[in-house]
Order: sequence, then structure tokens, then C-alpha cells
Amino acid sequence: MGERRPVVWAFSTSRLRHVLESVAPLVADVAEVRVFAKGFEEAIRTVRELRAAGEEVDALVAAGSNGAYLRDHADVPVVVVGASTVDALQALVQARRLSRRIGVVNFRRAVAGLEGIRELLDVSIEQRPYVTPEEARARVADLAAEGIEVIVGPGPVCDLAEQAGLKAVLLYGPDSLAEAIQRAADIARIARAEEARREHVSRILDHLDEGVVAVDEEERIQSMNPALQRTLGVGPEVLGRRLSTVAPGLSLARVLGGGTAELDRVQRLGERTLVVNRVPLRAHGVLRGAVLTCREAGSIQQVERNLRSQHRPRAFVARYELASITGDSPAIRRVRALAERYARTEATVLVTGESGTGKEMVAQGIHRASRRRGQPFVAVNCAAFPEALLEAELFGHEEGAFTGARRGGRAGLIEAAHLGTLFLDEVGDVPLTLQSRLLRVLQERQVLRLGSNEPTPVDVRVVAATHRDLRREVARGAFRDDLYYRLNILPLHIPPLRERPGDVAAIAGELLKRALVRHGAAGAYGRARALALPRLDGYAWPGNVRELENVVERVAVLFAHGGPGDAGQEDLRALMPEVFEAGRGPGAAAPPDLRAARAASERAAIDEAVRASGGNLAEAARRLGVGRSTLYRKIRPSGRKAPTAPRPGR
Repeated sequence: MGERRPVVWAFSTSRLRHVLESVAPLVADVAEVRVFAKGFEEAIRTVRELRAAGEEVDALVAAGSNGAYLRDHADVPVVVVGASTVDALQALVQARRLSRRIGVVNFRRAVAGLEGIRELLDVSIEQRPYVTPEEARARVADLAAEGIEVIVGPGPVCDLAEQAGLKAVLLYGPDSLAEAIQRAADIARIARAEEARREHVSRILDHLDEGVVAVDEEERIQSMNPALQRTLGVGPEVLGRRLSTVAPGLSLARVLGGGTAELDRVQRLGERTLVVNRVPLRAHGVLRGAVLTCREAGSIQQVERNLRSQHRPRAFVARYELASITGDSPAIRRVRALAERYARTEATVLVTGESGTGKEMVAQGIHRASRRRGQPFVAVNCAAFPEALLEAELFGHEEGAFTGARRGGRAGLIEAAHLGTLFLDEVGDVPLTLQSRLLRVLQERQVLRLGSNEPTPVDVRVVAATHRDLRREVARGAFRDDLYYRLNILPLHIPPLRERPGDVAAIAGELLKRALVRHGAAGAYGRARALALPRLDGYAWPGNVRELENVVERVAVLFAHGGPGDAGQEDLRALMPEVFEAGRGPGAAAPPDLRAARAASERAAIDEAVRASGGNLAEAARRLGVGRSTLYRKIRPSGRKAPTAPRPGR
């Protein structure tokens, strides 16, 4: 169905009406034209009556003072007919046949471009503009007194000229009228498009949960959507009133006065807490009004929670690549080369090394370099769960398998790793009772949920890691030998940091750069590096890269929040006493037995933390910055009992 043609009503009480009637059929493809022999007050009354009866009109057309009157009083767009150059020339040619002396009486302004026509036609032309009908009558009388015999002008002027005994020629012809109707049709189409746009915007605003109000430069309400009407308890009757009188708390007077936006302001409105935005509206650089939007704080908090939930980091994703492993020592180059080679296979990898050497980073790098890179990387810390919970986490369970089991059952982490990589961190801490079940997964590639009799096939690549010497654990009966040999197909040992001191500077530099960026002090990198790095090379780093990262974080905090211009050796001594107390500056020789020194230092630190915590191992673990299970593990192997705090009074 095509777009409706614009409807144009034309009004004239003079001879112009007959020309309008002759032009209307010629522009039927442009607009539907209806001609009325009415003018001024009668024309306005006709428009109102017909519209009240349900008739549609998009624009009005009239000439001269009649057109000016309609434009001032009609609530419909009005186009006032103007004389085109072609029509003016034709009228003057026709008047020249009647006389060489011609008077031109036009509404409000003289007809432009007649000087050249005067010479071309060899005529005398006198122009007299008018505004009111009385002025038009006076202009005709003046020209008649001057001996003018022919008057050119609009229809009413022609009637006055003939009443005065003069000849008359109509200034407007078909060209002028067709042009006026075309302009009226264009205005109607623009107005219709604008109305459709307003309705579209209004429908959008009506469906917004956010409250919206727009005002003009006097703060009069131009529109207010239903959401804000409900919030304020008002209706459409507020349109045209000042916003400050309707809702003083939401006033836009300050924005209109200063022209500056106010964003994300939290304010109370009755019992509600709103987040309010106030924005000035400008057109061609001129302030034309303002708009206010508001929303209840509770809904924004809910949206924020949803966003955090939906956009939190994806579970089961490997973040590190093998290229992320920093260092250029021969030892770490061998680790990267072996890991790259292992990544091209499907065999199980056993990564060994002390705590803090980066075993999980290597495991993630192997996954990212393998054909399974697009599939899940599921990491399980086997030392972090009690035995019963670890079994349920790894293997999953059926509904009703145990008290508290999830309705409908739950897949375990082994099933979650299907088609991807299963990383068993601290595999040496898996209880003996679960090791046989884990062995079956490695041998049969099947997992049996708790409470189920039907095994589920899984396709997983296993990478395991441990800080323990599994061969020693096998020898003392703490680890199954068959599981060990299933895990130790592709061994990969990560040497501790003390065995590759050349990597300390590179790792510390990279960690320091990231930490300073995180604390907003990237520009302090050069000074922080020059001050701190020379001290780091001479330390044995019993906590390996994890300990190095902690120390570097302290340095970054010093330079980001503690006046980097004044930072010096004393500040560093306070921040990293373990490095200074090692008694080894840059270039100093290492003690003859680093492993024994490290073990003694660790034992002393544990004993002191336990004593300071009054024998509370959870508190001691917190002081040491390790997990409780890690502290238990470090106490158990030596067969030592946890040191006790001295009794009061002894």
C-alpha cells in the first residue's frame, strides 16, 4: 500500500481562484488539491469546521494578505504564493500590449529583477508594495493619479484597479501556483515524517523502564514518558508546566542556566533512591532545552550483578601460552622446548617442581599449543579438597548418591574436561583410596559417577603436576606405583629459581612492569627496576616465582603510593627483609648447600608462625601466606609435631 498523497487546500476570493482550479488537475500526482472561494476569517472558520468533521489536510495555499492572515491564524502549515520570474515576465509582456506605463503592486515586497525587463520591453514600471487591503487601495489610487493605465498584481489588487477604471493583469500564473502547491506537498511530507519520528520515539520512551522528561529553554515540560509519570504519580496534564513546579527535586534549572551536563547523580526522591542524568539540548550551538533521565538505584545494581555474572572470565579456559614463560637460561629453554614437543602428542605429561615454579602455567601452555586448544582446560587442585569432596568433584554423582547430592545429579570435573585437557595439580596429594579410581580413568578413559553403575566415556588429555618426589612416595607406600607409571609417561621437571639465577632479572622486570601498570605508576618502571633488581639476584628464592612476585608487588606499591622520588635502600630493606637478611649482595657467592639452607629457613619460619599464633595452624597458615593444607603437608613429611606456644607464666 503506497503512501497517501498530501492534501492541500487552496483559498482565494479573487480571480486567482480560477487559475488555482485550472492548475489543480495538473499537479494531481503531487498532491490532492481542493480550492475554496473563501478568505481571511471565513477561510479559517472553514478549515476548523472541516477538520472537526474528520477531514484531513496537510497544508494550505493562499496569496498576498490572505495568505499572510492564514499563516498567522491557522494551525496547519501555510504556503504563501510568490510570483515566479516566468509569471512576472509573462504578466509584464501582457501589460505592455495595453500600455507603456505599468504599475506593479505586490504584497509586502517589490518584485525582484524588473530593471532588466524595463529596458527589454521599453516600458516605464512603477512598483508599490502593500501590506493591508487599505494600503493596496491607496497604492492603486496613487498610481492612477500619476497617469498609470495598467496595474499588475495579485487578484485583490486587480479587482481594485478595475474598480478605479484601470486595466489589470494578474501577477500570478500557473507556474507560481504549481510551485506553491509543490512546496506545500514537500512541507506536508516533511511534517508527516517528523510526526512519524516523534511517534516512534514516543513509543520507545513509553516502553523504557528508565524515567525520561524533556523540557524547553523555559523548563516547560515537552514530554514525559509513563515510567517517570508513575514515579511522580502524575499524568499527561503536566505537559506545558515547569518541571520545577511538578518535581522540585528533579529540577533542570541549573543545567539550563549553566549549560553543563550532570551525570550519574544519586539523590533521594521520597522513598526512592534514584541515579539521575541531566543533559542540555542544543541546536546549532544554541541551548534549546534539556532532558533528564533517572532510574532506581536498585535496578542499576541488579543490572551490574547480571553483567558481572554474564561477563565474568570463562571457566575452564587456559590463559597462558608457552611464550609467556619468561627466562632465557638454558634450563628454562629446555623446559619450553620439551613442552612444545609434548604439546604435539596426546600422551600424559607429569610436571614436577617445587611450589611456585609455574607448573600450572606450563600445563596451560601445553594445552594452548595442542590440538585441543579450543576445548576446555579444567584444573583441579587435588590438595584443596577433603577426600569425600574431591571424589564428588572429580567423578560427579547421581541424584541421591549421598546426603545433599544435587537433584538430577551432577557431572564431575573429569567429564567437564571432555575433548580438552584435565590438569591434576598436586596429584601427589590424592588419597590412596581415590588413586585406583583415577587409574581407571587413565586406563579405560571412562568415568563412573558416584551412585551410578553406568560408566561415561571421556576423551581427555591429562597433565598432572606435583611438588613431591613420587618415586619416594611410591617407595614408602603413599602412592600407587601403577598410577605413577601411568602419569610419568612424558616427564617435565621445572628447575627452581635458585638453579637459574640468570632468569631472576627478566622475570622480576616483567612482573614489576605489570604491577606498576596495575597500580597506575607505569612511569616509575625505570627507577624502580634500577633500585630493586640488583638486590634480587643474590637471593635463593625458596618460594620461587611466587615469592618473587610477592616481593615485586611490594616494590610496585612503594613506587605507586609511597613517594617514588624518595624511595631508597632503607625503604627496600623494610619491604623485603628476607632479601637483605640473606646477607648476600649482588655477585656474592651462594652458600654451599642451598637446599639445606632453604629447608632450615622454612622450618624456622613455620615454627615462629605457629608459636606466634598460639598453636592455631589456620592462623599460622594465614601469617605465612599459604593454604592450611600446604602447611599441614610441610609439617607432616618430617614427622614433626606442630610446635606449641609457650604456656603463660613459664
